[in-house]
Amino acid sequence: MEAERIPTTAVEATTVPTTETKRRRMRRKHIRPEVGSFLDILHDHSGTSLFVLPICWTDLHTRLLGCNFTQLPAHNLPMPAHKFLMPPSTPSPRRSQRTPETVVTIGRGLDILMSTDGSMPVQTKTRALRTILSTFFRNHLSTTKACPDLDIRFGQRTYSKAVRCQAIWKQPDTSAMSFNSATTWTSSRSASQLMSSMTVNLANDTPILAYVSRSHLDHIRRHCFRVLSGPNRSFNGPVHRLQQLRSRNLIPGNIDEDQYFVAVMIAMAQQQVYTDVMMGAGFTPKSVKTCVLTISEEGHSFIVYSATVPAAFLVMLDQPDKAPKGDTQIKIEYSQAPVWPVLGLKERLGKALGKDIVGDFDGVSMDTYEDELPVTPESTSPKRRREVLSEVFNASFSEDRESESPGNVFKRRCIAEGRVGVVR
Repeated sequence: MEAERIPTTAVEATTVPTTETKRRRMRRKHIRPEVGSFLDILHDHSGTSLFVLPICWTDLHTRLLGCNFTQLPAHNLPMPAHKFLMPPSTPSPRRSQRTPETVVTIGRGLDILMSTDGSMPVQTKTRALRTILSTFFRNHLSTTKACPDLDIRFGQRTYSKAVRCQAIWKQPDTSAMSFNSATTWTSSRSASQLMSSMTVNLANDTPILAYVSRSHLDHIRRHCFRVLSGPNRSFNGPVHRLQQLRSRNLIPGNIDEDQYFVAVMIAMAQQQVYTDVMMGAGFTPKSVKTCVLTISEEGHSFIVYSATVPAAFLVMLDQPDKAPKGDTQIKIEYSQAPVWPVLGLKERLGKALGKDIVGDFDGVSMDTYEDELPVTPESTSPKRRREVLSEVFNASFSEDRESESPGNVFKRRCIAEGRVGVVR
């Protein structure tokens, strides 16, 4: 029997494969993802920085994700045919000539929203928008989420607070349990009823509308790269110009078709297909309709983006190495709603948002808020006012004028003379 050859040199000893080396080589073996999957797209563009946060996305992300923007006609109607304030030559006998307080409040909020002053904080504009929407659609857009940041899940990884919004409105909670009903849970109610109530409350917590400030987004892109100072804290010109070039590459070619809105819609859709996005639990693929609201300060208008994220697209995000099974194209439609004049803005914005978000409303007749004006009595002359006051003070509630005697008339006149002296 031939004896096993023992390596005589150090080179031969290192080149002999062992069992452990074979196991390590098997672990390093990569399986190519299926054609058309997200990992396959990343592999085909390996020289381009694609796997980045949404704030650093470019127009290339919109094209590779299969998203198309389509602009719809603007919602310019209804519009008032005359000025809201009536001219002084046509006085109203029963109405005050001032503007309703609601119209004044909305107008002030619109002035804040359309301001191009860069020093105005974004929180101030967000509060103004919340006030306007809660005034218009009190039953549907009065509740906002406490934390407007959204998570994005890609495969087995979750990126916390990857998408930042200024405000998010959630589904109106119409069937949530009150505190009394939750604390007085009786034994007659089964556990399945409790779980169904919790499921309904979880569904009501899903976002239906997100607000993203375009001006704030542009500010973040221009200042998101940090430039270190040179020696002795000198200005680092070459690096500063390089970062300016990188910032300009993040600005979309069409400012109305921003790629960041695509990331917001994807994050909103994932909130509705996972029971827990952070843990990736309860994944139920379905097509989700999303809506994003922004403001065009230079165009003095609201811009509403709406799209349906297909279920096949959400499955690709959950399994990035698998090929798509179905239509994964995201068709984003957007339209504008002019903010001026104030009358008719509720109806114009309601048409742009849709009844799924704002509920049923009359989009033809305008709400003029005139029922909030106080009704003032007809103006009377000073002489007539004195006569009315004299009659009120001279009359007694306990006397009967039809059956009065001469003695009672004398006493009543004395009392009346004393009361008349009080009126001046």
